Amino acid sequence: MREQLEHLNEISAEPHVMVQVLPYAAGAHPGLSGQFSILQSADSGSPVARVVYLERFTSDLYLEKPCAVQHYSAMYDHLRVQALDPGSSCGFITDATKTYIDAASRPRSSATDRDHRPAVPAN
Repeated sequence: MREQLEHLNEISAEPHVMVQVLPYAAGAHPGLSGQFSILQSADSGSPVARVVYLERFTSDLYLEKPCAVQHYSAMYDHLRVQALDPGSSCGFITDATKTYIDAASRPRSSATDRDHRPAVPAN
């Protein structure tokens, strides 16, 4: 996990990448209904310039109707507003990374320590 967090901070320095964290403390948000991606064609003359991609358990779904794309675009905008800005997100990820480093440096209890715990009497 530590390596994944470090990688997020590394790629966030790329000019074409923006990483924003939506902390648990933010509470309920539009993304709770599931993941989605908004795909946009680089060709502005394309008949379908934007498509919503939904990946589900048993199938994938592409939404092309303008009202559906608009709905998911609004959800995306709300998520970005609720999320930390990119600088604060980087700090949040750095703090989380330190938590994993600290946890990894603590000595672990051995199996023999766990085996010598007092037994809990059965009722």
